[in-house]
Amino acid sequence: MVKRTLEDTFGELTQDPERYASFDFFNDSYFVEHKQRNLKFGRYDSLMFEYSKYKTYLAKKKENPSLRFFIVWSLTDGKYVWEFEDQFRGDDAVFMTDADMCVNRGTHVQNSTVVKVFNEYISKLDEFYVYI
Repeated sequence: MVKRTLEDTFGELTQDPERYASFDFFNDSYFVEHKQRNLKFGRYDSLMFEYSKYKTYLAKKKENPSLRFFIVWSLTDGKYVWEFEDQFRGDDAVFMTDADMCVNRGTHVQNSTVVKVFNEYISKLDEFYVYI
């Protein structure tokens, strides 16, 4: 179901067959990671994702600079999107930190390096547009 919603914004997408792929969906122009979170937007000052995804982004972007990369969070009050950037802009939009994260649907906690994106740089997916 989320694939169809994402395709409204990014065009036809292929779901990566690898269960633990860095990005869930892709096409010739875009890579899209999807995260499901049981919280409302604004509960915290930022949303986060694993730094390993950012490292994958840097490698793929180096191979093909025309590709664009996005993360979409499905929250209880809607879907939200942020486009990856080539460099961190200090603490303006994003920063890296260590955090304890619940993984495997809450079965355990592990400490990971994460990227936190401040809410003011995140858009509602239904108000976001990319040229296809």
